[in-house]
Amino acid sequence: MKQIRVLIADDHTLFREGLSALLAREPDISVVGEATNSLEALRMAKALQPDVMLLDIRMPGTSGLEVLHRIREEGPKIKVLVLSGFFEEELLVEAFEHGAKGYLQKITTHAELVKAVRATHAGEVWAEPKVLSQVLDSLLEKVNAPHLALSEMHSELTDREKEVVQRVTQGQTNKEIATDLGISEKTVKSHLSNVFNKLNIGRRLQLLLYRIADRTK
Repeated sequence: MKQIRVLIADDHTLFREGLSALLAREPDISVVGEATNSLEALRMAKALQPDVMLLDIRMPGTSGLEVLHRIREEGPKIKVLVLSGFFEEELLVEAFEHGAKGYLQKITTHAELVKAVRATHAGEVWAEPKVLSQVLDSLLEKVNAPHLALSEMHSELTDREKEVVQRVTQGQTNKEIATDLGISEKTVKSHLSNVFNKLNIGRRLQLLLYRIADRTK
């Protein structure tokens, strides 16, 4: 069985060792190293070239976002799963903008941790359902705002664009939305693209939101 090689970077010893012990239970996952700060994380990532890196976004030294940026340059094949002690939408957006493949809160379960590692290794974009729900709620709030900031220089959304986003936030897939509205899936995607552009949503977060809408049930 091919092992998923994981590097853990977190400055809290107990938490880091706990992650390592949990992942060691999985027959297809192997922890190849543990880093205690940002500089050590960069050095070990370059030397070990793990498949997946679990990266605490707030460690002493270089910021986690800078670590993400440098890993994208020096180890583009490494898939980084960001670890955070609490949810911040802006942090989530920035993490994906800097090349993260997933975002995981530290209060997650063992099962979610393993799912996240396997999903990011497979090339999927990962975020927990609770995090996705918060992102979608924020998106819906922006969509329903009476007026968008003039500084953003975007036109307001059309009624159909608002309707598509409303359905996405309710859990409908592109296929379901297309069927209900009597339009093609391609048209649904076009509406979403217009929404993201008008709201100035970053490319990485766009990919995450597209994956939500494109999932199969």
